[in-house]
Amino acid sequence: MEEPKITVKSYPEALENAVRFQYYLKNNESIIHKLSQYTHWYYFPEKDCFAPSLFIGYKDNTYNSESAHAGNGRETEKALARFFRKLKPRHEQQDYFINELYKKLSNILKPYSKNLKRNAVIHIPKDADL
Repeated sequence: MEEPKITVKSYPEALENAVRFQYYLKNNESIIHKLSQYTHWYYFPEKDCFAPSLFIGYKDNTYNSESAHAGNGRETEKALARFFRKLKPRHEQQDYFINELYKKLSNILKPYSKNLKRNAVIHIPKDADL
C-alpha cells in the first residue's frame, strides 16, 4: 500500500524538489510530455529556475512518486502559499520584469515543443524583491 503524500513544510524542501525537477526535465520524457499541462509554476530566483506545483509541493518528490500519483494541485498550492505569492496572469500583466518572467518560462518550454498554458500563473517567493 502506498504511503500518503506529505506536503512540503519549508521553502528549502520546495527548492530541493525544484532542483530535482530540473534534472528530470533534462532526462525524462514523461515529465517533458506533461510540461504544457502544468498551470501553477514556481520561480526560484536563487537557482533562476521554474518548477510546477504538483512536483515541488510534495516532500521528497521524485519522478516515480510524481508520476505514480498525480496528487492534488489544491493541496500543493495551499502548502506552497506559505512561502510564495501568485503573480497576475500574463495577459493581465503590465510590469516589465514580471512579463520577462513569463517570457523566460515560455522560452524554457520551447525547446521541448511545449507551450505555456494560457491560464498559467507564476508564483514567486514572498520575500522576493521583484
